[in-house]
Amino acid sequence: MSLLEIDAKNALYYEYDPPTAPDGKTFVFINPITGDCALWQGQIGPALRKAGHGTLVYNFRGQAKSSFDPDIALDEKLITADLMRVISALKIDAPILVGLSIGGLYAIRAHAEGLRPAGIVLINTLRKMSPRIDWMNRMCVRLMQQGGPTLLRDVASHVITSEATHAAMIDDIFNNPSAYQGLEETEGFMNLVTHMAETSWEMDLTGIDLPVLVTTGYQDRVFYNPKDVDDLFAQLPQGIRLDIPHAGHMIPAERPKEFILALMGFAEII
Repeated sequence: MSLLEIDAKNALYYEYDPPTAPDGKTFVFINPITGDCALWQGQIGPALRKAGHGTLVYNFRGQAKSSFDPDIALDEKLITADLMRVISALKIDAPILVGLSIGGLYAIRAHAEGLRPAGIVLINTLRKMSPRIDWMNRMCVRLMQQGGPTLLRDVASHVITSEATHAAMIDDIFNNPSAYQGLEETEGFMNLVTHMAETSWEMDLTGIDLPVLVTTGYQDRVFYNPKDVDDLFAQLPQGIRLDIPHAGHMIPAERPKEFILALMGFAEII
């Protein structure tokens, strides 16, 4: 287990494999709030490493194996700074940042703060705040309080993922019901989700002077708004778009083979 120690109470868990090919790129994967680095290490990381690329996966403070001081806010500013911190500590030059959902927003913020990646991949990140999304963000906090991540999964999975994913999950969830346990305010996921709900989604994309691959799943019934994605994508000076109609919010988990091919192709053109 590799830990980047920040101080006596704070550390980031990470798994880093540098490129093995002379022209290999390093992909830095940025989690969603309720995920962890296991999301990337099933099929995606191994496939990229087999092709000679490098990978870095890490967990935010408050996620699995990363420690945090419960007296600090695990907010957008801190998470963005930690993203830049781990890249700097490992001396990764010109990475490709790959962010799922709010993870993509942290990549955008890091670029605005001076990080210079070779490219950025945004997975279901482009959105504008609306009452529906604000409702969902606040409901995540309440669900975590009442039943933890398992309750959040059971309530939200069917509206953010694809029909194929529903079919694969439904029997396990309903034939083997889980016990729900709410989180205390001092727990990591609770801290993260609370500050996620307060995050501003205002973004200036016009200054991102590098290739950006935007991947969008049409079956995300909460965060996907076609007009908002079109409007925001049009602001990108070097935007590349990949729409996946048969995927939802969790593209890396729902359609890993398509996603791997997309990353491989993106690496070839930057």
